[in-house]
Amino acid sequence: MSTAPAVALRVTPAAERAIRDGHPWVFEGSIREQSRPGTPGDIAVVFDRKNRFLAAGLLDPDRAIRARMLVIGAPRTIDEAFLRARVSEALHRRQRLVSDPHTTGLRIVAGEGDGLSGIIVDRYDDTLVAKVYTRAWIPHLQGLLAALDGELAPRRVVLRSSRNVAADPNTPAELRDPTVRGDPLEPGEGIPFLEHGLHFEAHPVEGHKTGFYLDQRDNRHRVRDLARGLDVLNVFSYSGGFSVAAAAGGARRATSVDMAGPALAQARRHFQMNEAHPQVRGCAHDVVEGDAFQVLDAMGTAGETRDVVVIDPPSFAKEAKQAAGALKAYERLTELAMGVLVRGGLLVQASCSSRVETDDFVAAVHRAAARSGRRLAEVEVTGHAQDHPVGIPENQYLKAVFARAF
Repeated sequence: MSTAPAVALRVTPAAERAIRDGHPWVFEGSIREQSRPGTPGDIAVVFDRKNRFLAAGLLDPDRAIRARMLVIGAPRTIDEAFLRARVSEALHRRQRLVSDPHTTGLRIVAGEGDGLSGIIVDRYDDTLVAKVYTRAWIPHLQGLLAALDGELAPRRVVLRSSRNVAADPNTPAELRDPTVRGDPLEPGEGIPFLEHGLHFEAHPVEGHKTGFYLDQRDNRHRVRDLARGLDVLNVFSYSGGFSVAAAAGGARRATSVDMAGPALAQARRHFQMNEAHPQVRGCAHDVVEGDAFQVLDAMGTAGETRDVVVIDPPSFAKEAKQAAGALKAYERLTELAMGVLVRGGLLVQASCSSRVETDDFVAAVHRAAARSGRRLAEVEVTGHAQDHPVGIPENQYLKAVFARAF
């Protein structure tokens, strides 16, 4: 843990109110006074207008989010004991999931949602994957790893950094690329884990995010419950999670569509890993490598139809100014899906961008369906799973529409 003196901050009245309301970010433009420049990971202490303690956290002097508060209200020492207490609290919130022998892939620490802004930790069976989103965490990683070891005793920990952290020349070399601590991983080796009794592999070194998209677990299970006897099209399938779930629910056929050949190869492997499941074994699975927009368009033109269409694209809006373009892309995908979805068929369409509001996304999907001459009857609109709690509005990224198309 850092032994550097604290950096005192005083902020604007608006920022002070936001912190009192529980928002942990202190932006560069909201700082009125700063006692010294500081270095990443120094303890930042915010004082209010009456010079009273307001909050404390980790300083990141080179980023727009200048400090990330970990303690608000009453002072606490930010050390290994503090971090272990936060990890323990996070595990307690997920106790049902943590103790479920049929699901061994879950998020253990969800950043702001668990009071540890700027870092996430996922568990894949006996492996933990920690992803660092700010250099402020680098001096505190040993304390966090000790806390995780004390609570979970993992076989290995994989450390990953966000793009901005990995690209920073001041980031230690071992954090610019995924680093494995504990039992080594062979190149391309996957980590087996369970999701509702189904077998999957995470690839935390080469894969997206921490190696798998755990955030869609609940939605995959919903598709599993609705897929019996149906023909399912899984667009932006990545490694075929929705396809396997549909097969386990009794789908007649599942088609996985993705631009990445290695992802589709992993989708095939996931089906092989679940061959002992009679319904998975009985489901015909085929893959299509190509651009989702073009594949959907070609299927519609050819008159192909499906009973269920799942559309789970990557984030189309990394910044607020991209939100309008993202909504147009979602609308285009909905229009294309209407071209292949049978009457009464199920549309499952997701957005993973916090820049796109849920109401705007849902309205765009309905608007596009209507423009295609179809009507959508919503089954439900879903959000975040239990292990992906939303700590602040900026973290509320996942939403999915389940709707019947008529």
